Amino acid sequence: MRKSIATATAVILGTFGVATAVGEFQHGEQGARPTGKYQLLDTSTQQFYVDSHPMHLSASRTPYSFTTPSARLYRFEVRHNDYGWRGDERNGTRRSELVSSGVRFKAGETLWTSFSFIVPADQASFHADSGGDGYSLIHQWHSVDGDDGPRGPVFGVELTGGNLNIITRSDRGGPGVKVTHFSMHRPIDGVPHHIVASGALGKDGHLTVWLDGTVVVDGATPIGYYRDDGGDRALAYPHWGIYEKNIREPAVVYHANIEFGIGDLSSRITRPIHVEKPAGGWT
Repeated sequence: MRKSIATATAVILGTFGVATAVGEFQHGEQGARPTGKYQLLDTSTQQFYVDSHPMHLSASRTPYSFTTPSARLYRFEVRHNDYGWRGDERNGTRRSELVSSGVRFKAGETLWTSFSFIVPADQASFHADSGGDGYSLIHQWHSVDGDDGPRGPVFGVELTGGNLNIITRSDRGGPGVKVTHFSMHRPIDGVPHHIVASGALGKDGHLTVWLDGTVVVDGATPIGYYRDDGGDRALAYPHWGIYEKNIREPAVVYHANIEFGIGDLSSRITRPIHVEKPAGGWT
């Protein structure tokens, strides 16, 4: 396992069109909405902060695609033909994702991510017989693409075919070769599950992933398209939400307590931040 120097983090959220620092976002504070569900629909102009990092939403302009039932808790939903990016219709995909708008992570750096996810009951999109034919990503480290065009994520957490998979891609096999490091039947629905990932990026990479406090991946592996621009280009930036094939059935997933950066997040392995169930339950 490789670790980097710890850095302090803070959660900052914004309201419609304005990035507003509100500390830990206690309801009723100035700049926060005291009740209701926070929504972002105009992905070109509206931005807010998660764990002190600027983020934007890549989703269809629908009232259900992204809401925040409470502070640090995000609900993502996709339905048929919910295109969140100009290439989704052409590619037969759909999405509702929070995307890092700021820092890109380079070869030699260790990217840490920590979050909880909750899958409500009866999400056909994630079942073994969903017909998704490929993937349902709920967390990915996207490649930093230039003229290369869109490529497969360099790290991903999938809920695909009834399983939870941990995958990577790199220049060792190219964008079309997905390496699966871990696969298990999807954890029980309706309760929070906690993931911490630590990935040293580049040709001489290393990946460690913990699920609910247990290490499930720990080994050397290249991460990222490290040959880009002679090795000078950054390799990754994280997304959270849902990105999957455009099937008929809807899909819903919650994420909570998102943290990321080069600061050591190993304290979250056994002490994840508590996730409070919404008043209406996981729906």
